[in-house]
Amino acid sequence: MIDVSSLIADTDLGAQSYSILRSTGSFVKGRWTEIEEEIAGYGSVHVASQKDLNQFPEGDRIKGAMAFYSTQELFVTRTGDDPGTSDKCVWRNEEYKLVAVYPYVDFGFYKAIGVRIKGA
Repeated sequence: MIDVSSLIADTDLGAQSYSILRSTGSFVKGRWTEIEEEIAGYGSVHVASQKDLNQFPEGDRIKGAMAFYSTQELFVTRTGDDPGTSDKCVWRNEEYKLVAVYPYVDFGFYKAIGVRIKGA
């Protein structure tokens, strides 16, 4: 396997800073209390390709999708069987809800697809 982790962190290939917002919560005195944690991320950020979006049934309706890359296992997304809230990535003051995470561990990186929340 080819390890491409050094390319993910290469500024010539689009590596830059972004933040990950992770929401967790619990019931406190009968009320749901949510806590949002901010995690620093660094890696390549690119527009999601048509191939990326074709993997979703609603792919033709998605607007403003970005692909976030990291050499660390940072991203969490939830499915219908996995309760909770998916992470959000904040890049250039825009929030993107993560809809898919791909662990390409054998190649030295993780990829997440995020869909812009506001103005999509």
